[in-house]
Amino acid sequence: MKRRTLKSLRRGVEAAVVAGVPQVLLSKLEERLILRRHGEADLGPHLIEALASKLKRPLPEDTKWLAAAVFHFGYSAFWGAAYALAYERKPINPWLGGLALAGLIHVITFPRWGAAVLTGTEPSPKDRPWAKEAVLVTAPLSFGLGTALLYGHGPRRTIPDTLSSEWRTRT
Repeated sequence: MKRRTLKSLRRGVEAAVVAGVPQVLLSKLEERLILRRHGEADLGPHLIEALASKLKRPLPEDTKWLAAAVFHFGYSAFWGAAYALAYERKPINPWLGGLALAGLIHVITFPRWGAAVLTGTEPSPKDRPWAKEAVLVTAPLSFGLGTALLYGHGPRRTIPDTLSSEWRTRT
């Protein structure tokens, strides 16, 4: 793999992992402001709980949250790497790229055929209240835009293609 591609992947993963933090915070804020009695915004723990239920293996609360955190940041890293590869192939405006990433994540996750519905993490859209639907739109939207904006405008580290002469003279 080319050094430039590795650099892009690293930036994508870093941007997405960082973008995953405000995504969770924003969802928790929405939970307090609009969800109240319509459920929780904790998708990761719901997924882990749904999978454990399908396997008929109850999980302790701390294990459920730890597994959810690992899933969340792993999922973030995956989408950051995917965004980086797509961007390196076809650079686009970060706002447009973020909206595209958000739309893709939403479409494969939350419709009746989406992963969250099929795993039992979320009910079908026809069975969700408007407040829950709002959270399920905001989460990928904040993540997608955050990832794209951080990737497109974040600090860029230089990785030299060859070893610096200073390093070669010291060894």
